[in-house]
Amino acid sequence: MRRTPVATVLYLMQMKTLLSCWLFLNTLTLLVANEPVPSFASGIKTGEVSQNTAIIWSRLTVNSPNKPILNKRSTIGMPGSVLVRYWPEGAQQEMIELQPIAVDKQKDFTCQIMLSDLKSNTQYTATVIALSESGLKGQELTAKFKTAPNPDQIADIEAVVVTCQGHQTIDDPDKGHWAYSHMLTHQPDFFIHTGDVVYYDKGKAFPLSKTVSAARQRWNLMFSYDWNRDFHSEVSSYFMKDDHDTLKDDCWPGQSYGKITWEDGLSLFKEQTPQGPLPYRRVRWGKDLEFWLIEGRDYRSPNNIPDGPEKTILGEKQKAWLMKTLTESDATFKLVVFPSPVVGPDKKGKTDNHSNSNFTHEGNELRNFLSQLSNTFVVCGDRHWQYASKDPVTGLIEICSGPINNEHAKIGGSAHVNKKYHLYYGRGKGGYLRIAVTRIDNV
Repeated sequence: MRRTPVATVLYLMQMKTLLSCWLFLNTLTLLVANEPVPSFASGIKTGEVSQNTAIIWSRLTVNSPNKPILNKRSTIGMPGSVLVRYWPEGAQQEMIELQPIAVDKQKDFTCQIMLSDLKSNTQYTATVIALSESGLKGQELTAKFKTAPNPDQIADIEAVVVTCQGHQTIDDPDKGHWAYSHMLTHQPDFFIHTGDVVYYDKGKAFPLSKTVSAARQRWNLMFSYDWNRDFHSEVSSYFMKDDHDTLKDDCWPGQSYGKITWEDGLSLFKEQTPQGPLPYRRVRWGKDLEFWLIEGRDYRSPNNIPDGPEKTILGEKQKAWLMKTLTESDATFKLVVFPSPVVGPDKKGKTDNHSNSNFTHEGNELRNFLSQLSNTFVVCGDRHWQYASKDPVTGLIEICSGPINNEHAKIGGSAHVNKKYHLYYGRGKGGYLRIAVTRIDNV
């Protein structure tokens, strides 16, 4: 059938429209195919685990489908969302899938996802999937963590504690700190970092971090090292902060470091680690163990004011909470974890913790109170040597994990052995503290 001129024109217009649609659709396909997919260059962390809840922390980073970015310092953040699926180990049929959660551009492209309604004393597996803004799937990682036993439940417990780690003292330029690899051999139930996770004001790996963006770079790199990153996919964590990962050495509220304000410092730590609503908290792990994580920066008085009843590191509210909850606890063993020493002795010239003379009043108050509680011990960080001390006045025992390796123990100096205090003294020794709770013959 012959087409009329008008029909021919309409036919050509239809063909042109179809061709335009085809080109448009294929252009979209090409754009999606070339869209960068997100990755987790700094891995993921599971933290703040209780009997029934846990928090998964992640940060989305720019990546390519074919070639990962190799310069770990340049792990540029990327918008998108994070999808989490989780289930009790060995029971994938009970899998729960959460709605994807968008990362926050204003918080270094991080997000923190709460898992709830968990079973106590249970090993869990989670898959964490990076999604681009268009929903394109990027990197997928697996996390494992164990929930805490109920307060009336007898359970064997393994935990590890570290303090003070720096880029300038890593054991391997790609793998990071060897202690993270070795800690996994104990198959710990959880991990505590007592602070100085990064050092804004020290080290040669970066120029000094005096801006928020420079501070974030340190965090991004610290957990992109292979050992450091992989550890946190296997073990849940509780992070505490101290001076160097808040602002600078021996800092207190109201100070700043370069362009980083005090408020910036607090926000950065909450942004870069899994965190609950309060910086101080108590955590129960079964019938035999409860531990308290103490905040040592937020509420303190300036170091340089005269000592007395009003001078504090803990602040009135936290101290009242600590004494009340410790008295109420029926756990067999109680560990009070401080970022810095309570017993010491410290090296000469320090003025930043309860073992120093300028915090004698509150130090005495704490030592007298804690020593009266049965099976109660202090665990601390901040010092660059390992030790176990017994206060000669009150009998309170304190154990310090020491820095994460011997290389870090060489910097900053150390105290000398003091036979009046030291049950153990490891000058120049770093590593980690291992805590094991078990009942012999289940008695």
